[in-house]
Amino acid sequence: LENKLDKDTCIGVDLGLSIPAVCSVNMGSERLFIGSYDDFIRIRTQMQARKRSLQKSLTLTKGGKGRKKKLKALDRLKDKERNWVKTYNHTLTNRIVKFAVENQASKIKLEFLEGYGEKEPDSFVLRNWSYYEMQTMIEYKAKREGIEIVTIDPYHTSQTCSYCGHYEDGQRLEQSKFQCKNPDCPNKDKKGINKIENADWNASKNIALSDKVVTKRSQCEYYMKKKLEKN
Repeated sequence: LENKLDKDTCIGVDLGLSIPAVCSVNMGSERLFIGSYDDFIRIRTQMQARKRSLQKSLTLTKGGKGRKKKLKALDRLKDKERNWVKTYNHTLTNRIVKFAVENQASKIKLEFLEGYGEKEPDSFVLRNWSYYEMQTMIEYKAKREGIEIVTIDPYHTSQTCSYCGHYEDGQRLEQSKFQCKNPDCPNKDKKGINKIENADWNASKNIALSDKVVTKRSQCEYYMKKKLEKN
């Protein structure tokens, strides 16, 4: 059966630090938090530490059976690491596409992250995650469901209030917390104070709401500003 999708409904996906992936719908309050950053990094860094240890011991082993044995062990570890990341990405992308189908979304919006964040706190996404593999998985799984994939300019998605659109330095209180500084922001608690929201969710909502579709690095505002600064 063909999915009943709404052309005006889309979901935004943010790859965060405190939570590996957060999904939001552009209309309504539906959201999905997927995975644990601590678990992801703990397992991945354990594998990388073992790999570094083997590589170091190889430099001290000149030849013979000992070296061949260590080389085989290193290859097995590399395969195990690749398989683990691939399995993790499959689990993640299955849930993202399922969430889109459940909310009848016709589009899934992802940040354009090629080279983005190289000197940012969230650069772990690029160091520890096969983002391209994940995006490819989402694309073919979404296509099977009749859902389109678009990439969004990542500039300020994590530092802008998704309720009122206000941008100001310091609104991201810490990695997992966001609080708008606009005194007129409608997102207030019972005492009239601006609510503290999950920062990754706020970013995913901004991605869902964004109309800044890009297909290459040169179209991203982040890079355009960097280029102007150099000139």
